[in-house]
Amino acid sequence: MQTKLVSFIGALRKHDVRISTSETLDAMRVMALVGYSERDTVKMALASTLAKTKEEKALFDDCFELFYGGERLKINQTSQDNDKAANKENSDVDLQQQIADNPLVKEALDSPLVQMLMENDPAKLTAAMAKAASEVSMEKLRYFTQTGQYSRKLLEQLDTRQIDDSIEQLQGIQDSTADFVIDILQNRKQQLREIAKQQVEEHLLLTANAEGRKLQEDVLRSAKLSSLERKHFDQLQELVRKLAKKLASRHSQRMHVEKRGKLDVAKTLRKNVHLDGIMFETYWKKKRKDQPKVIALCDVSNSVAAYAKFLLLFLYSLSDVIPKVRSFCFSNRTGEVTDLFNKYEAAQAMEMSFKQWGQGSSDYGQSLVDFADICLEQIDNNTTVIILGDARNNHGDARLDVLQKVYNRAKTVIWLNPERRSQWNTGDSEMHRYQSASHFSTECQSLQQLERIVDKLLTLIR
Repeated sequence: MQTKLVSFIGALRKHDVRISTSETLDAMRVMALVGYSERDTVKMALASTLAKTKEEKALFDDCFELFYGGERLKINQTSQDNDKAANKENSDVDLQQQIADNPLVKEALDSPLVQMLMENDPAKLTAAMAKAASEVSMEKLRYFTQTGQYSRKLLEQLDTRQIDDSIEQLQGIQDSTADFVIDILQNRKQQLREIAKQQVEEHLLLTANAEGRKLQEDVLRSAKLSSLERKHFDQLQELVRKLAKKLASRHSQRMHVEKRGKLDVAKTLRKNVHLDGIMFETYWKKKRKDQPKVIALCDVSNSVAAYAKFLLLFLYSLSDVIPKVRSFCFSNRTGEVTDLFNKYEAAQAMEMSFKQWGQGSSDYGQSLVDFADICLEQIDNNTTVIILGDARNNHGDARLDVLQKVYNRAKTVIWLNPERRSQWNTGDSEMHRYQSASHFSTECQSLQQLERIVDKLLTLIR
């Protein structure tokens, strides 16, 4: 554990927390006394030893949450477990008892990693992940392009072949319990991959300052938005505005050229006859175009709120090229929040919007009905509608007919889904149905993806 402590102190130094050699030795002595078993005790002991000012205390808190973030690791029974196996697991039937009563299934689950996944014990998972991280030399991680490599190394160190071996054994058992357990293990193997990736990304975020601000921005642009901590919000806001300014500059030049129109050759020659045909004055054929309208409809329930924040921030940072933006938020009911963004700073407007409309479980059907009631009549062939959400409807009525009405009236309907495409049609997802009433649908998990999507949007609305 001393090695981990030294690494943590190194990370603090990289984040401009001044720590002397004597203070490092003091921290080691303190930890020898209090131990590492209680996370809160570790945090309090190290903070009192290493953080000397209010600013350093804030930096310490941020670094500690990232460095010791693994304490929160747990296989979640959320959207990924929204299948028949997970539902069976959470039913009144005691799956563990069924496994105990079936010697063949029990034998197939005998490996340490598989048992840990079936028990879903956060402490064991944290310890295993920390041990694996120490074995793969995470301190050598420098660039975002290495995250895939280090994620694979973590999984290899955990020996995920144990899961594959168990699944292979279970497939040879003609038994319903074995089938349910196979589905559960496949889900949890996928989640283990995501946890490994998140661990690597968090480690890279922690050390990115050492490589300079540009590297950290590259990390923030490429990282999954839901894995970023709240403390990155200010920096992300600044980065979004910078990206928006770059896109606005690029597209405003193109829009200026298009607005000028095509050269009217006949009129230009006629008006310059007295100049011996020298085209001193040029005349252009101008085609009158209505100003494009953009409507954003964002799911702001807890699972996808992080993505909605940055889509709205991007759109409102592009006021020079998208002057007419209307925004709507929903979880189970929809409300327009355009006025809030016109009156308040983006961060405050989002906080107020999400607080008012982000409560409760998602109900896409009712939210689409509300949306249509408010603004369907204002949608026309000059309107682009952007919908951001995971399309998980808790098995309610999807009301595809309402989205179809929006699709028929709008110029373009774009659906941005923060989940991987492979998850779109699992569990309670209605994405495959909503795709039929969308002109374009795509994953939107990172700022980099969002930048590409907004770039494409600006091209579409010119």
